[in-house]
Amino acid sequence: MKTLTTTRRRSARILITALAGVFFAGGSVRGDDTSPIRFVGKTKYLNNARAVVSHTIDDSTRFVPDCIDAMDKYGVKATIFVSTEQDPPPEARFFNQLQIWNLWPRLRQAVDDGHEIGSHARTHPCQRPTTDAFCAEAYNDYEIKGSKADILRRTQQPYVWTWCYPCGHCADKEFVQERIAAAGYIVARNYPGESQELHVVPDLQTWDSNPFDAAYTQVVQKGSRSGKGNRTDVAVINAKFDEVYQGGGIYNFLSHPQWLDFGPDGFYERHLAHISGRRDVWYVPMGPLYAYRAIFEQTEVRPVSTGDAQARFAVVNDLDPRIYNGSITLEFRAPAGVAILSNGERLMERTDQMTDRWDGEYFRWDGEHLYITVRPGATLEFR
Repeated sequence: MKTLTTTRRRSARILITALAGVFFAGGSVRGDDTSPIRFVGKTKYLNNARAVVSHTIDDSTRFVPDCIDAMDKYGVKATIFVSTEQDPPPEARFFNQLQIWNLWPRLRQAVDDGHEIGSHARTHPCQRPTTDAFCAEAYNDYEIKGSKADILRRTQQPYVWTWCYPCGHCADKEFVQERIAAAGYIVARNYPGESQELHVVPDLQTWDSNPFDAAYTQVVQKGSRSGKGNRTDVAVINAKFDEVYQGGGIYNFLSHPQWLDFGPDGFYERHLAHISGRRDVWYVPMGPLYAYRAIFEQTEVRPVSTGDAQARFAVVNDLDPRIYNGSITLEFRAPAGVAILSNGERLMERTDQMTDRWDGEYFRWDGEHLYITVRPGATLEFR
């Protein structure tokens, strides 16, 4: 592949930073040495979670509400990729794309419930072979920017972070990746080699080094109309999650709702039951997950003059808050009983709850470790 763009070079640097272990850069910023308050570092995942679960589902079919209902039952969060054209031409129709107008009310509710709506183009262009000529024509402003505008117009979501390549086509084309990045997306999920069953277990267990050709951990679904590539054995799919969880990684799994079964005895809900309800897992859609990586990389914590506080720290970065609107978690050492304020407002303590949002503000104790979750732009005070 040719030289990386600036955006992709930065993403590669972020991954190198992660692999180098500086996610736990303790003691990088401190207050006064005589203060009982000490900043230790930024945590790898929000709320110092041990591991991450991120789900993606594809296509604007009538099964999407069933899938969202199942996820809500178990507290799993997803990026829901939809094709947004109300009336695509016959040659551009894919499965049941004409049902998108019936989905918008349920999608708006999903946004309120912590899911993300991602773009799957407007008309879902899906053609073989995927020549450069096809990719150049299919990935135009109408598909890339238009679908993003549709989502922003039809929902209350503040931004569209994530793109999904229809049928996985053109994901390896650098000029297509550059168009996706130029349209303002921060991550684009692939779907490689379905006909060769390469899509079944890409086995990515962290952030992808190239966010515009981003892989995932495994597929959880039936193998489409051909029956190839079934991924429905609950013991097998659960074991892959267990492997990622034990390694403290990111479990990112993909499903097409039309290739699932629903109900507590079906393979999909049995898998959701297995991965859900864990207090040391962060449940988050794909876009906000990749945004967290940038927030981590770009955010600085600076001690400032204390006045009447025991300690005060500014949490700052230069990122666009419209895009990078999530929180970051910071570890401190502090005496028990200290009051914590963010921009003058007292933070609430959080105890034994699941982490299933990306933009909250709170603190929690874990033994002597104090974890404070705030949005950048905050000034933290300890009183």
